[in-house]
Amino acid sequence: MILRPKCLPFHRGDMSQHLQTFSFTTAVMQWLSHVRLLVVLMALLNSAVADEKVERAELPKLNEMQTPSADEIFQADEDDKEFDWVVLQANLPEDRTVIVVNPLFPRPNTLEKMAEEYKKVEASKPQNQKEREERVERMKQLQRLVVTLKGDQVTEYSMPISTIDQILLFEDLMLMRVDELIREGDIRKAYEILLRVENEIPNWEKSLPRFEQLLLAESTIRANAGDTYAALALLDEAAARNLQNPELRPRLSQIVGPMISQALEAEDFRKVRYLISRVEKTVPDHELVAQSKASLAQTVTRFLTEADQLSKDRDFSGAAALAWKASTVSTLAGNERAAFSRFVARHQVLRVGVEDFEGQNQVFPAALESQERLTELVEVPLFEPSAADELTYFRSSYFEIWDPADLGREVIFSLRETRPHWQSQPLLTANDVAETLGQRIDPSGPLFSSRLASFVKEVSVWSPSELRVRFSRVPLSIESLLRFPITGQPSVPERSDNSTSEEDAAEPVEETQSIETKLQPVVLSTRFRKAAADENGRVFLRVRPEPDGLDGSQYHIAEIQEKRFPSRDKLLQAAVRGDIDYLPHLHPWEVNAFQASSDFNTQQYALPITHLIAFNPMSERVTNAQMRRALSFAVNRESILKSIVLRDETMKFGRPTSAAWPLSSYATEPSQKPPEFNIRLAFALRYASERQLQLAELTRLMDIAKVEAKKAKVPFDSEVFRAETKVDYIKLPRLRFVVEPDPGCMAAAERMMIYWQRIGFEIDLIKGDQPGQPLGDGDWDLCYRQVRMEEPLLELWPLLANDSSLDMKRLGMFPDWMRQELINLDYASSFQDAQSRLFTMHNHIAAEAFLIPLWEVDDFAVWRKTVLGTPDRPLSTYQNVERWIVRP
Repeated sequence: MILRPKCLPFHRGDMSQHLQTFSFTTAVMQWLSHVRLLVVLMALLNSAVADEKVERAELPKLNEMQTPSADEIFQADEDDKEFDWVVLQANLPEDRTVIVVNPLFPRPNTLEKMAEEYKKVEASKPQNQKEREERVERMKQLQRLVVTLKGDQVTEYSMPISTIDQILLFEDLMLMRVDELIREGDIRKAYEILLRVENEIPNWEKSLPRFEQLLLAESTIRANAGDTYAALALLDEAAARNLQNPELRPRLSQIVGPMISQALEAEDFRKVRYLISRVEKTVPDHELVAQSKASLAQTVTRFLTEADQLSKDRDFSGAAALAWKASTVSTLAGNERAAFSRFVARHQVLRVGVEDFEGQNQVFPAALESQERLTELVEVPLFEPSAADELTYFRSSYFEIWDPADLGREVIFSLRETRPHWQSQPLLTANDVAETLGQRIDPSGPLFSSRLASFVKEVSVWSPSELRVRFSRVPLSIESLLRFPITGQPSVPERSDNSTSEEDAAEPVEETQSIETKLQPVVLSTRFRKAAADENGRVFLRVRPEPDGLDGSQYHIAEIQEKRFPSRDKLLQAAVRGDIDYLPHLHPWEVNAFQASSDFNTQQYALPITHLIAFNPMSERVTNAQMRRALSFAVNRESILKSIVLRDETMKFGRPTSAAWPLSSYATEPSQKPPEFNIRLAFALRYASERQLQLAELTRLMDIAKVEAKKAKVPFDSEVFRAETKVDYIKLPRLRFVVEPDPGCMAAAERMMIYWQRIGFEIDLIKGDQPGQPLGDGDWDLCYRQVRMEEPLLELWPLLANDSSLDMKRLGMFPDWMRQELINLDYASSFQDAQSRLFTMHNHIAAEAFLIPLWEVDDFAVWRKTVLGTPDRPLSTYQNVERWIVRP
């Protein structure tokens, strides 16, 4: 091979001076190559020859060259000392030699681009002599490759193109190292080198296959490590790059096949469908897709066949369960869909998402929504609310007519003698109703109601379907007064006939009496019964199933499944997936999303939920009115409502309130406005309340001092005593604040604590969701509650007393005039009189801060569109649930 320096002729002095500038690399093979070339050049210069001949044996062979390591590649790239390999031709492939040179240009495909340019120049047609000379010169240049040796950026050498076998650019060397790293499983370094290649030569045809191999190799590593979904994601990326990659199909089978088999065995059909869709999306005609779909079809057929047999055996719930299970396997159509609809229509199941669970004992001392929800489901009162606006309207499932007589002092009740097929509660007689009234007006009974006893004077049964109730005074609302279920005496267990011991025969009467005193009345007017319950939810079944032989469209809900979810996110996820049919309550920030969805029916409750702070009527720490008022004025209602409760600056679904009942209620005094946030006034009231305690202590001490001075017969100066006696040690008591088990309530309470502590209150926050028995009267002072008050006339007293017994002893913190006003509510003679008294109480409660109303929030329930017959403006969670229909 001939190397022809472009700076000829060389002189020995010039070469000696040039050799002093050489900088040698540490790579052994490259160093030897350079030294050999220089030795040959020096020998030729001594003989004054212009062309230097270099023996091929003195250059390193290609098969002896070591691919640069990853660290060497990174270092050369960072130091901007990249290099290329020029591979020279030889008779045998293994004899090919290499010259290490500085980066060549153009790149990539240096030889190909030079050949293309040569063809263009050769095909050109010069117009004059100068252009012809330039053409000839350029063609000569394109037949030779000009290089500079590694470590020498000055001296240029040219070599004939015909002697070059190939050029391995620095990027080629990087890709060679990538191949080795992929085989070794070092994905991180391989990926980093590939990114550097991509940065130098974007979308290079040589680097693209390496990306694919990298993705496939990493998917195998991920799958072996158990991270199969990450492996699937990598295969998706590989397929997006090149769907025709021959390794893609077997790799999908290797990773996804076992996952589908395991999911089928575990009957996790949602996972099976998901995996099939992933494979089908990646490789639509993959054989795994057809095999898996065939397995699902066989499973559907098996489930529906078993369901048909259960239906013939009158196990309608089992048949419906299998039919629903079949619907989770795959999309049903044709005869399969018809069979599914028949099974699930006969035994309809309502799936309800809840966050509480059975046996959940919490320290919160007041009634919770979950308790009221379950009571509504299993008990049917004589009268229950049906609608509400300014007033609440009631209906009865038992009475056909209730006609007042004698100016309202007497009411004749006529019971229904028939019932529709959808009604699940049993038929009751007038004797059952009369017995229940007797239990509730009997002072010695466990169900005694002092309020009802103060109204009812006499109960008489006229026939099995008629009874008369005579009142000692006219009730303002008979329906509100009779909102309780029908109860009866439980049966006493019979004694065994085989019991012949003398001890058993000695005291038979005492034993029977002890049993009777322990037994509580049982509820007769039931709607559903609890069939199962655990930490994951509850199952309720109709007490009286609907009869056979009806058309499929005439059946209603037969079973209610309350499913508990560990978090709100899981609950919403289940709703979106279709795993539940009904969400009883939405957070305000969730409403818009469900309203915008075509899959759900979102309805607003007729009455909002009121958030308030109630005081413990048995606590002596909250008897100071100025202290209660300070607590009220220190709460920035609007700020907390916007930022925490609603998460909405416009307050679309909430507003500050001034009462414990809805602002739209007839009981709301129009001129009464919500308390405004005034931190300075709150601080002054807190100081005044503390000063009242100090003055009371000073008065007590002065009375003692007067008595002692009188005994000692010394003069007593009250002014001097007041000036000298210090009572600064008297402080406001530390309060205990218990909060309803709800994350939103807890967050709002924590924000209120900041305001209260800012003005000097010392308050301990008690989370109501802590496990344990409900706090006793001596364990808390104020309570954050959520209430939905339907009838303020009858529900205000239980709220203030935190008890439904109407015991006057529980109103100890209230002044005599307030207690008298509560009693007078039951003696209202007309609606206008009741409204006037409630207006007065509204003003007094606001002035004395017997309650601290915070805000009212619009409540929403959401059903899937497959649930029919739901109320347009529900009043409670399960209103008219017997008439709901679940369509598949």
